[in-house]
Amino acid sequence: MTHKYLILGFVVDAFSLDGTLKIISKTNFAKQRYKKGNAVLLVNAKSGEQVTVHAVSFRQNGLFDFVKFEEINTNDEALKYKGFEVRAEKDYSHLAKETYYFDDLIGCQVVNEQREVLGVVKEVEEFPAQLTLRVARKNQKDFFVPFIKVFIRNVDIDKKLIEINVIEGLL
Repeated sequence: MTHKYLILGFVVDAFSLDGTLKIISKTNFAKQRYKKGNAVLLVNAKSGEQVTVHAVSFRQNGLFDFVKFEEINTNDEALKYKGFEVRAEKDYSHLAKETYYFDDLIGCQVVNEQREVLGVVKEVEEFPAQLTLRVARKNQKDFFVPFIKVFIRNVDIDKKLIEINVIEGLL
């Protein structure tokens, strides 16, 4: 597989005097990730500094998660983590067959039925109708592939390969 950790969000500020962090959420499963006692990592992507913290309480409001961690107990302590990523270790055991973490798809080569390389998945975007792969091509504009069975013929995460059905107008 690819990365060992998932990014759950980014610390944008301290929220209260008790050290609660205000986190812009990047996970669809915040309630499960921040369940009382669960450990997550706070990571400074620039310096590599990592701190393991344990959730005490959680609430959500719009795009933000408000999480109190056992190890952070004052506003000043919380401010030290402003700008840090919040990460959790990936657990593949609960994923259903043919489901993937978004970041496992990023970096996969996208090929057509003849196995010709069309590009590389740059991003997985969530639109109201479905998930969509943004595929980067050399010296050309990116193209989008809806992540639905009509377009996706095969996904091989281990080989970092996604075979798609190319229809007229897709590229």
